[in-house]
Amino acid sequence: MKREKKLFIGCFNKSVILTYIGVIFALAGIFILIDLQEAEQMNLVMFCLIISGLCDLFDGFIARKCNRNETQKAFGVQIDTLCDIISFVIFPSILLYKMAFQHHSQMVFTVSIVMIILYVLCGITRLAWFNILANAGSKTTYYQGVPVTYISFVVPVFYVGIQRIPFLMRNINDIFVILYGVMGFLFVANLKIKKPSGKWYVFFSVAAIVTVVLLFI
Repeated sequence: MKREKKLFIGCFNKSVILTYIGVIFALAGIFILIDLQEAEQMNLVMFCLIISGLCDLFDGFIARKCNRNETQKAFGVQIDTLCDIISFVIFPSILLYKMAFQHHSQMVFTVSIVMIILYVLCGITRLAWFNILANAGSKTTYYQGVPVTYISFVVPVFYVGIQRIPFLMRNINDIFVILYGVMGFLFVANLKIKKPSGKWYVFFSVAAIVTVVLLFI
């Protein structure tokens, strides 16, 4: 049978809509960071990070409900990983860089840059390994290593908590350097992390809503 010639390359259906929306919010957050002028704008950055994380959380759930052929499934895996690099590796890295850039200590800035490099290396390693398992057709109820998506919930939750404690707020860059180091390690640690299902979708959704409310009150 002759294949129908398409105007554009790629597989476009509702299974990838949330993935694209998520990366759009990540880009919006990056643009805000680049032109960051006021401290209040950081709340918008955190909001973009949370929404991007929610989109990634639910895009796989929606994709599994769609009737897809093998090409569409393979495209979904690839586009999801590429968007994850932007949303949960590059976006958080620019966030930490912006914090470090505003710090007056050259030592703190240097340590932050080193941590950003390590974080990025761990993040792309985690995503590459995930793709290998996905391409091999691995069917398990566990992830190997913490998914990079979790940074989109951990960072805003810590930020909301730190905001309310003046002493911690003065040392937020130091805390985030440690936080990124821990998350980077967890990305590549050979740990079994149960894939979210049922109640966990509700938990992350409620946690995200509460965090957003706390950001803007």
